[in-house]
Amino acid sequence: MQYSPFTTWILSNGISDQILELLIAVTILATIVSLARYIFGSKSYGIYAPIILAIAYSYTGLKYGLAITAIVIITSLLSYSVLKKIRMHYITRIAINYCILTLVLITFLIAVNYLGLGLENMENVPALAMISIAALGEFFTKQYIKKSFKNSILILLSTILISTIGWFVITRNVISTYLFNNLWIIPILILVNLLIGQFKGLRIKDLFRFKSIVRSKDNV
Repeated sequence: MQYSPFTTWILSNGISDQILELLIAVTILATIVSLARYIFGSKSYGIYAPIILAIAYSYTGLKYGLAITAIVIITSLLSYSVLKKIRMHYITRIAINYCILTLVLITFLIAVNYLGLGLENMENVPALAMISIAALGEFFTKQYIKKSFKNSILILLSTILISTIGWFVITRNVISTYLFNNLWIIPILILVNLLIGQFKGLRIKDLFRFKSIVRSKDNV
């Protein structure tokens, strides 16, 4: 890759290209989450979970990332359904959930090794990326405790959708190369988020929800 003079200067002063690429990805992903929340009206598990998921997907590949996500969510849901019947501290419950999740993931990986299941290259998935996805189980459990099952599922699906969009953006070579060599984009993103932070109009989701009301007012 041919670097711009400023990017070359940064890389020659103690910052690796991988670290710089990840830091740029974080700014892009954070802005996508901000847009999704305040312009489109899509809720997620805060800003941290979608960022981590999108970056994890960029290392695992979307197919493998979504498969691991499904295992984590199903296991966490079933685990909590059983553990909530036992009186114990919250952190202890989460710790047990991680223990159960570890056993299930080991079983899943062995099953993939023997059966394939369309995931024959699962052994090449980076361990840290898998652990990052596994952490989603705690976010889901927290949300499930506070909200109804339906709301928890909707926020989960929204989080995964936002993460998938983020994955798509940061894994396009054209986009990543351009951002890598045009770091002035980061101050622009700050301004974009300042504007988003001042937005007080109806979100796109609300426009569809209240479409009939808006039409009736226009006809008055």
